[in-house]
Amino acid sequence: MNRTQYRLMAKDVKANPANLAKYRKIFKYAYPFGDKVFKRLMINQMNPERFIAFLNAMMGLEGPNRIKEFTFRIQEIPTLPTQKKPIFDIVGTNQADEPILVEVQQNASQIFIDRLFYYVSRTVSVLVPEGASYRLPHIYVLSILTEDLFESEPDTYFHHVALAKNGRPFYRKFDGFLVEVDKFREIDKRTPEARRERSERADMLRFLIDLMEEKPFSDDILQNEMYAKFVKDVSLEKIEDELLLREVGDMTDIKYEKESSYLDGIRDTAKRMIADGKLSNEEIASYSGLSIEDVVVLRSQAET
Repeated sequence: MNRTQYRLMAKDVKANPANLAKYRKIFKYAYPFGDKVFKRLMINQMNPERFIAFLNAMMGLEGPNRIKEFTFRIQEIPTLPTQKKPIFDIVGTNQADEPILVEVQQNASQIFIDRLFYYVSRTVSVLVPEGASYRLPHIYVLSILTEDLFESEPDTYFHHVALAKNGRPFYRKFDGFLVEVDKFREIDKRTPEARRERSERADMLRFLIDLMEEKPFSDDILQNEMYAKFVKDVSLEKIEDELLLREVGDMTDIKYEKESSYLDGIRDTAKRMIADGKLSNEEIASYSGLSIEDVVVLRSQAET
């Protein structure tokens, strides 16, 4: 199940909860980047090996920088009563007690970077207790972007953010990593096989994309214990109705739709259907969940 299918399912199930059973028959796997599903798949205090592998792959950490241990912490960062509460998807520390903050961004929100740095600044502000030295630990931030946030960089899906002065490293204790999943898929598709990226990150992203596209897995993948276990755990049959319905409630919340441009992905999908030229307005409305009137407007915009 991909992101668009997950959103459409959410809208349908919000109106008709009983329809969840129908989707269990249509799709084999849940959408792995849904908020609650992602946490279910990754947070395991007793066995953090899967999440450690995910972090090392996505951030490209090698040698002494690789994460060997991970301790999960509470997700909510303390704030004053009048301040917005920063809540990362996953918060923890590595073997050196260095903070690692992980956020999955579902939409191409224009204020995402502002929000991310607000979250980071609030995290930094609570690292030094009163009376202690200002010596800060290294802090890592990983954001998985499920939409194209940097449209001006069509050939770059991995972004390493650091603080620099005059083009040189200035503060070496901050590393931010932004990974655009959809953009990686598009880059990988148009790149000849012999020139495709060979890295832990690329291999893991290909696995996750194949899962979202419901492609059959090769014996090599299923012989990898970590991937084989992931395939079982993300099975739509194994995820409880209660968790999926809570996810649906969050995704269809009016505030969520307003703040994170919930409908942008649906409209983009409809635009691609229009550009393909094979479907009628009625079919596009049916598949996308938009009204026929909305589709007509989108088609008129495409034709101008």
